Amino acid sequence: MRKVWAVIRREFIERVRTKWFLISTILGPVFMIVVTVLPALLTTKTGRVNSVVLVDEGSATLAERLRTQLGRTGRFDVTLVATDPERAGAVTDSLTAQVQIQGIDGFLAVSGATLESGSVEYRGRNVSSIRDMAVLDRALRQALLIERLTRRGIDPALVQEAQGRIDLKTLRITKRGATGETGEATFFLAYVIGLVMYMVITLYSVNVMRSVLEEKQTRIIEVLVSSMKPFQLMLGKVVGVGGVGLFQFGIWASAGYALVHYKTAILGIFKVPADQVASIQLPAVGAGLVGVAAAYFLLGYLLYSALFAVVGASVNADSEAQQAQQPVMMLLIASLLVLFPVLNDPGGRLAVVASLVPFSAPIIMPIRVAASEVPPAELAGSLAILGATMMFVVWGSARVYRIGILMYGKRPSMKELLRWARQS
Repeated sequence: MRKVWAVIRREFIERVRTKWFLISTILGPVFMIVVTVLPALLTTKTGRVNSVVLVDEGSATLAERLRTQLGRTGRFDVTLVATDPERAGAVTDSLTAQVQIQGIDGFLAVSGATLESGSVEYRGRNVSSIRDMAVLDRALRQALLIERLTRRGIDPALVQEAQGRIDLKTLRITKRGATGETGEATFFLAYVIGLVMYMVITLYSVNVMRSVLEEKQTRIIEVLVSSMKPFQLMLGKVVGVGGVGLFQFGIWASAGYALVHYKTAILGIFKVPADQVASIQLPAVGAGLVGVAAAYFLLGYLLYSALFAVVGASVNADSEAQQAQQPVMMLLIASLLVLFPVLNDPGGRLAVVASLVPFSAPIIMPIRVAASEVPPAELAGSLAILGATMMFVVWGSARVYRIGILMYGKRPSMKELLRWARQS
């Protein structure tokens, strides 16, 4: 056991002392703060005002109503130009030239037929701004609605009152009752947990493969196995690198906890207005969710790191490792393919099956726990299947690892790897 602990200590300290560990550990909390603060700051920025020419080709009062609606948005500075249909082509050419020399940002034209067809064409230098185009579309719809109601003798004010703003608030209900957690916050939490689990498991499992391959290339592995059993070496590497992952995971979880519980103070440092801080709904991160995520990270990491250790032991160069690791990576990527279906229906059949399959459970089950209530029987069954599969894979990987670390030359085929596992 002393030899295993020596390997664990070496792998842990060697990685924790690197600059990349420090940078990646800091970037986690920074990313959490950025995705929280940045949207709040952007909502306080009005952005530039677009200079737009509105061409009235005999639309009566529709053009004036549209000009009023666009002016109220604060996003458009509208100049109204009246013309007749015969001169519309010349006016269009002139305004196009103005857009090209950046005299104006764009223009649009309305006519008497616009009221019936509802079709308006906007031409400008920047039509890729989703926000500006949405504002333009809403203003046009509002102006057309008011003009149509007025021409039919209906008071637009009554319709506006009947169409008053409606706010639909979605709140999550658990077995403990209703919570203050919104649907958007729940979705965001589950999505982030899924991505973090994928990235952390992948990152540290691949680190095990690279560590094995590096020692094999430098022939240090031959010296190490002369003083300890191959299984002890593999166990030390897996546990040591995994300890680094748990350490970093704990730092990120603590940062997330601080952000949720001290939101006002943290956002106040960045001068976010109080009303914007109040509008930010952060998800509730409980101890149960943290415990489930930590358990699935540990079991998932042990499962995949054992597979990646076999990849590292069975190849001789980085180029071979890139090809040999693809089947293992596909198992991880498959979990991302069902990420959004699981988020949309955490209790559906696909989500239940994916959370029981051991190769996708480390990513899918924490998502389900974050997004909904998971029956204890399903959680226990998923952990049992994952744990049993992990032990079987570690056992088989250790047998292959024992032979592979001392084999050089041609990369073994899948048939040879299976033979190693049976005979060693």
